[in-house]
Amino acid sequence: MTSLNKFKNEPVNYTAEIRQMMHGFGDCANPLLESAKIIEDVVLQQMRAIVKKACEGATRRGNRMIGQEDFIFLMRKDKVKVQRLLKYLEIKEMKSTMSKTAQPNLDEDVTGFEGSDLVYVKPRRPCHEFIELIDNTGELLENRTSYDIVKQNRLIRAEMITRKMDEIQYAKYCKARHASFTNKQWHKFSDWICPEDDLKITKSGYLILGYLAYETVAQIVDLALLVRHDQNKIHGDAIKRLKFNHCNPYTYKPYQQNMGVVIKAISPSEINEALRRYWSPQLDMTGPFHRTSMRPIHPKLLAC
Repeated sequence: MTSLNKFKNEPVNYTAEIRQMMHGFGDCANPLLESAKIIEDVVLQQMRAIVKKACEGATRRGNRMIGQEDFIFLMRKDKVKVQRLLKYLEIKEMKSTMSKTAQPNLDEDVTGFEGSDLVYVKPRRPCHEFIELIDNTGELLENRTSYDIVKQNRLIRAEMITRKMDEIQYAKYCKARHASFTNKQWHKFSDWICPEDDLKITKSGYLILGYLAYETVAQIVDLALLVRHDQNKIHGDAIKRLKFNHCNPYTYKPYQQNMGVVIKAISPSEINEALRRYWSPQLDMTGPFHRTSMRPIHPKLLAC
């Protein structure tokens, strides 16, 4: 009984899961523990800031519980991120529906499929109705096929990394790609975000919050790799500086260097430099009017 209480009192952390996520997003097979701890602190800070803002929105709507609508409202200014979230929710719903059809003794009708050929029909989620309610211009749901350059770069990087992996390395990489904050660990994620249990979040809200935490890790890794790319540039070469904006991944040197399995681990200095650039007031619209380049009190959110 004493050992059980001791286990419950241990601090909750996601260092192991974040190291897997870093590997899935382009880091080496064994990311540095120090880098994972820095990312964990940033993700925790960002998620608590998101929950605080979502709680304010739920209070204005007159709800006692924080729902998925409150998190979607925070993402309304970036239609690419909203469409990326909707695609994630659709895939999640489709996987859940297909798992129900795999049960042989399921007597009740399965929603999402029609006819004897099991043609999947996208269910209309409540989040679509909420987005239509707050979307005055119709941009959030109109262009669902818009080009997501960030997602495309991640897919290209994943394809280049796995090109020369063997079976064991590829199995480890696939396991890292499936790492998540909320896979059958709702209570752990809740204790990590809200240890005092003073906030109530719905299950659908935790689903989106876990996605935002996962996306925050992805954004930090993307920015750290961008810092590494800038460090490898030839200073004074104007053509070299413009290559990152439009490049062929099959002929571009940085991608060819990562076509092998051995990749240099992302260092804490690269993560700190990436966050410094992202949170620098000088990069904002009103940046030239700031007298100091110190980090603001409330840093910008990475996933919203």
